[in-house]
Formats: sequence, C-alpha cells, structure tokens
Amino acid sequence: MDTLRTVTLDTIDHGPVTFDCPSWCIGHAWQVGAGIGRNDITHNSVRVKAGVDTESHGWLPLMNAWVTWAPFVELVPVVAVELSVQADFPAEDVTHLMSGLDTVQRRLAVVAAEAIRLRGEIT
Repeated sequence: MDTLRTVTLDTIDHGPVTFDCPSWCIGHAWQVGAGIGRNDITHNSVRVKAGVDTESHGWLPLMNAWVTWAPFVELVPVVAVELSVQADFPAEDVTHLMSGLDTVQRRLAVVAAEAIRLRGEIT
C-alpha cells in the first residue's frame, strides 16, 4: 500500500491507535476529538459531486460520492453515496433532471472503478 503518512487517533475503546493513511485519504481532522472507537476510523477520498440546473428550482445537488474505507472493519474500500433530491418538477424540467441523472451514473461508475483499483493496493 502506497502511504503518505502515519496517523495516531485517540479512541474510546483502544486508546491511541496508530495506522498508515493511504495516499488517497484526505486526512482525519474530522475524527480528532470526536469520541470515536477504533472501528470508526475511516479513510475518505475527495468527494465527487453531480447536480442539475433546472428552470423551476435552479441548481439542485443530486449526488455526492467518495471512496471510503474503515480498515478495522472492512476488507476493502467501498463507495459512499449520498443521493439528495426531492421535488416536484414541471414536465419541461424532467429532461434536465434526466441529464443530471446521466451525469450521476457516469460519476458513480468512475468512483466505483477507483474503489476497485484501490483494492489492489491493500490486498
């Protein structure tokens, strides 16, 4: 596994836990002082986003996705997905929405392919 740094986090169940961070991990500042357990330690990649510009609602975020890996729980990296739109659309906006969903599909495929590629670095 290609690593950039070693990190130590204080956990509520195992005290200080030291581990290697993979190169794609954005860091663990969000977990410092969060009262986490060892199994909560999670590597996250940058987020990939998709949205759509509609006439009726303006810009709407549709999706966030990222590679994530809890090394003390999961054998390999997985893909975290947040889908986030709920609205009533005039029929004219459905074409815009479908275009945005096509973008979601393409970007999810890229993130999934990256997660699969990263498996080779840890196995």
